[in-house]
Amino acid sequence: MAVSGTTTFNMSVDEIIIEAYERCAISSPTGHQLRSARRSLNLLLQDLGNRDVHLFKQAQQTLSTVASQTSYTLDGDVLDVYGVYALSDGTTGSEISVARYTQAEYAAMPNKTNETRPSHFYLDRERDAPKLFLYPTPEKVYTINYFEYTRIQDVGDYTNTLDVPVKFLPAVITGLAFMLSEKLPTLDTARTTLFKRRYDEDVLRAIQEDEERTSLFLTPNIAGTGFAARIG
Repeated sequence: MAVSGTTTFNMSVDEIIIEAYERCAISSPTGHQLRSARRSLNLLLQDLGNRDVHLFKQAQQTLSTVASQTSYTLDGDVLDVYGVYALSDGTTGSEISVARYTQAEYAAMPNKTNETRPSHFYLDRERDAPKLFLYPTPEKVYTINYFEYTRIQDVGDYTNTLDVPVKFLPAVITGLAFMLSEKLPTLDTARTTLFKRRYDEDVLRAIQEDEERTSLFLTPNIAGTGFAARIG
């Protein structure tokens, strides 16, 4: 039998909302219900962002430092940064790892105005936009390469598609059905419980599929009271 030959399936916001309402036994939601569902969908995307660091929201970025400037304000949608490296000779040379400080570790560092190539950073995750603090303060222009993890974009218009891969749509729809069921007093509470359980299962499957495919190597410690002491 013939197959489609395409892999372009996706769903618009209004299709997602209708699908979620149909699971709640509502085939023709009112205008108020549509607006309420879109608001719930925005909240659901925030919940997805809180559950894991998703590969599809990670990207490599470059920052050019300014001589004698310690802090740098990043974009407002940045949630976190990692994998920070500075070029050894400023804008050329090999990449040198820049380690992360906690707030307490950065606060304890003396002479924050000392100027040389940065060896550590601290990310102040403020409400409106995070600030990246470098220690020591760069004495010249350095190219800083790093990876950033950003927020999932807002829902927007009903004709939009979501800022998530298609593989997350089952979790999104089940999660939205769960949230909408809480707003429907006539709906059986058992169905709400079912939606919640299925949402957690769907999210877990999507997150597990979204992980990196890397090898894991474990080296046993056979000294002292390690494995050797228990063999035989």
